[in-house]
Amino acid sequence: MSDTPSYLELKQIHAECVHMRDEAFEFRAEADRKLAAADYALGQSEHRRREIADFEKSIVLREARLLNELGEAQLLAREKAAEAKLAEAKELMADYDKQKHAAAININQLIEHDRAELAAAGIEY
Repeated sequence: MSDTPSYLELKQIHAECVHMRDEAFEFRAEADRKLAAADYALGQSEHRRREIADFEKSIVLREARLLNELGEAQLLAREKAAEAKLAEAKELMADYDKQKHAAAININQLIEHDRAELAAAGIEY
């Protein structure tokens, strides 16, 4: 017995190598696609982070400008006025909801009353 592989063994080894090479190319292509997707996602997140930082910076600058223009006392007064308006709006919405609920109950009662009158008169509803 010799240590040199036979022709069939060499063919089999060659076929396995070709298969492994093709598989490696597929893995490489998949890795390239995943890398491209990851690069894109990273770019998107960096872009969003820059936008958020710019937005936060503009808010700070706006607050500083308003503080300089109006003064802290006036800003606090505006904030209190805005909070009062918000509370008033919430009260109005709650009152509106109560009235809407009461109207729905009244309508249902009227419908039931009409049905009862129609039934008493022998008319099907």
